[in-house]
Parts: sequence; C-alpha cells; structure tokens
Amino acid sequence: MSLPRKKTYLVTGGTHGIGRACVEALAAQGGRVLFIGRDEEAGSQLAERLPGCTFVRADIADAEACRAAANQAIDLGEGSLDGLVNNAGITLRKAFIETSLQQWDEVFDVNVRSAFLFTRAALPALIRAKGSVVAVSSVAGLVGAEGLVAYTASKAALIGMMRSLAIECGRDVRFNTVCPGQIGTRMMTKALSDEQNVARLLKGIPAGRIGDPRDVALAVVWLLSEMSAYVNGAVFPIDGGETSGFASAG
Repeated sequence: MSLPRKKTYLVTGGTHGIGRACVEALAAQGGRVLFIGRDEEAGSQLAERLPGCTFVRADIADAEACRAAANQAIDLGEGSLDGLVNNAGITLRKAFIETSLQQWDEVFDVNVRSAFLFTRAALPALIRAKGSVVAVSSVAGLVGAEGLVAYTASKAALIGMMRSLAIECGRDVRFNTVCPGQIGTRMMTKALSDEQNVARLLKGIPAGRIGDPRDVALAVVWLLSEMSAYVNGAVFPIDGGETSGFASAG
C-alpha cells in the first residue's frame, strides 16, 4: 500500500508575522513549505528549525523571480502544489493627496501584483492537485480607513481577485480570503506601543484582545485543508468581531 502524498505549500511574506505563523502551522501538519521573504537571516533560521521547510529570498515585484520561486515550490511537490498563501504585504499611512504615484505603485506591486504573479505561475500545478489559494487581505479592505487609501484599495483588490478566480477556476481550485483585524505583528508595533491607543483599539474589539498571528494562520490552514472543501470565494474577517458593527454607547 502506498503512503499518502506529502502536501506542498507556497507562502509569500513568510519570515515574520502572519506569514511566519502560516509556515509554522503548515509545517506542524507535516507539509513541505517553500516560503518567501526579504529577511534572509530570519528566513534561514526558520527553515533550519522546521523540517521540510525551504526559504527563498526573492523580489516579489519581479515577474521572473516570482515564476522561479513558484517553479521551485512545484518541483518540491513533484509537479503539483496543494496550497498557495498570498500573504506578502506592506502598508502606507499617508493622506491621499500626499501619496505619490511611486508610493501607490509600490503598495500595489507588493500587495496585489505579487499575488497575481504567484497565482498565475502556480495555477497549473494547483489544478493538478485540486489545490487551494488563500489571500491575506485586511479588514481595511472591507471598510476603508482614513490615511490608508493605497493600502485599503490594494487589500480590497485582493478580495475581488479571489472572488473572480473562484468563479473562473472554481471547479479545479478554491480561492478564499482572510481579512485580519488588529493582529500583533511588526506592522502593528508602533500602534501597540502606545497604551492609550491599545485601549482605544480594544474598545472596538468584542473579543477584548489584540489578535495573535496564529489566530489567522489556523484559519488559513483550515481553508487549505479538505475540511473546507465546499468553501470557495468566501471572505473571512479574523478580527475578534471588530467589523461586526457598533457597540452601544451606553
């Protein structure tokens, strides 16, 4: 009797925060994970610690680099790819009128263009495996935020991309989106260093706490698994209830 095929995953932005938590959670499931990031030291240390994990440093705004990294993951999977996590992202906190075209393009290159490039490169292998794609968007892509126009627009674009792909390719591959809220990552370091700001944030979170990257990673793992086999084109806020509505003033 042959042993079950070991599953192979590709994670972008995998050296820190939510991406790192996804790499760790998928490795804990026994998967082979190729993850991409810019922090070579952190990536190498994580790969050394987790059996079956491979780190690749790549410029995710470069089409050829994305294709090469995707092909490396596909080679690990012997021609198939079970899951892709489009997690890489940057933010820009700036008034719209002060946002330059270069800054706008940079945000979209990392947050949206990279997802397009990796998904396109990986799609034939994902089809062979009947795989799953998860995009890491943000609650900002659902509701908007002052001073974050480029970021919110890019995160909303990811939602639209995944939903359209679910319609176009949903017979072979599933495409879903998670929208993290206030999660304790490096991107949130400045906001979480101010106690008054943390108190203000917590007032809007029914769960009463800041999220952990693992909270998001566990949802991603579920969406990549057979347990979510009939979930396609869905959008999941992972925000402790932040976007559920407004709490009573009384």
